[in-house]
Amino acid sequence: MIKYESVGYNQNISLDTVDMPLYFYLELNNSCNLRCKFCSVSNKNNEYMSMDMARSILDELKNNGIYDVYYTGGEPLMHPNFMEIVEYASQLGIRQTILTNGIFLDKIQPVLNKIMCVCVSLHGTKEMHNKLTDSNCYDKVLLNIELARKITNVKINYTVTSDNQDIKEMRSILEFGNKKNIPVSFAKYNNIGEGKKNKCYININSFVENLNILKSEGYNFSINDCIAPCTVEDKYTYLTHGCGAGYLFGSIDYNGNVKICPSSKRIIGNIKENSIKKIWNQTSLKDYRKMAWIPEYCKVCKNLARCRCGCKIELGEKLNEINDYIVKTEIEKVWNKIKKKNMKVNISVLRKEKKDYVSLSYPSRKYNLEAVKILEKINNGERLEQFEKYKNFLVALYRDGVLKDVSLNAEKKNRK
Repeated sequence: MIKYESVGYNQNISLDTVDMPLYFYLELNNSCNLRCKFCSVSNKNNEYMSMDMARSILDELKNNGIYDVYYTGGEPLMHPNFMEIVEYASQLGIRQTILTNGIFLDKIQPVLNKIMCVCVSLHGTKEMHNKLTDSNCYDKVLLNIELARKITNVKINYTVTSDNQDIKEMRSILEFGNKKNIPVSFAKYNNIGEGKKNKCYININSFVENLNILKSEGYNFSINDCIAPCTVEDKYTYLTHGCGAGYLFGSIDYNGNVKICPSSKRIIGNIKENSIKKIWNQTSLKDYRKMAWIPEYCKVCKNLARCRCGCKIELGEKLNEINDYIVKTEIEKVWNKIKKKNMKVNISVLRKEKKDYVSLSYPSRKYNLEAVKILEKINNGERLEQFEKYKNFLVALYRDGVLKDVSLNAEKKNRK
């Protein structure tokens, strides 16, 4: 086990701070009337959560002090008993939010006054929204937004992909929101589900640059999805934040499967077999929340408390590893860039301290014996690619300037 830690401040972080999350997503069904290009859900069928299961889940959430639920799917308004579920949750005193494409809002008008907030997906101008949803639903959605906002709170959710990250598209939604007094939230596209199949992508730098411009123009908006600070320039860090999956919130699907996030494929338990509380406090989830597993380049990051290792579900089903697509892609780029280079270690003095070693050169870091042995081998001319097992550690060293590329100096001498 490699040790590479900061000296002078404790960078350890634990998310295991409460027995139960603050809220749950209820995936009432996996069917949808649209086929959005970037959708995070694949394999849509016509399966629904039973009314008995819905009542049981809502009862247990209330008994555990969880008073906020977010209905999602698929399209949750397609559930045949949706209004009945809302009525039951309302009787329990549970605050309810709907995540919807907005097309069926007029069908549930009788219970809209029992909904705390309706979050409607709207992804740009009429032409852009209809293109991304593969429909002609824009006008209908606007009519239903107008209907809903007369009864309850409405919010617009705008998912940003390469197609609609143009600042004019983003500004058009903010103008609409200002005119109707409706808050707008932007979320970056996540590389999962239908979006991954359709080879969608996002230019994260262009995205945050546009957000920064819109902020400077005086627009108010929120940012829904996590953006890891290490994927953007420092001046845009204020626009970034981490993901709450697995500690702030969880998800229960129509089959009773519990997950850390509605978009996750990893099932951590089922309410037919165990209570939500028992599932939530199993050893694997507690280990995940204690964050001891995070790689070295995250352990020494000044923004760790803000980021908390980015998206938790994009790249796989394992809990205890980096799953943020953009973060992992950037790390692989750095590794491929440096692994065949000749490197020297930029440390003048190491001081022995108990079982570890402390660098007296900047940056101040603490190493264990295994890490020091690797540094010695690299300084003696061994290429980094021989230590691929430790690439997270080596990328962290390179980013911190502890590893210097001496091949650059050789190239300069040859040119002279």
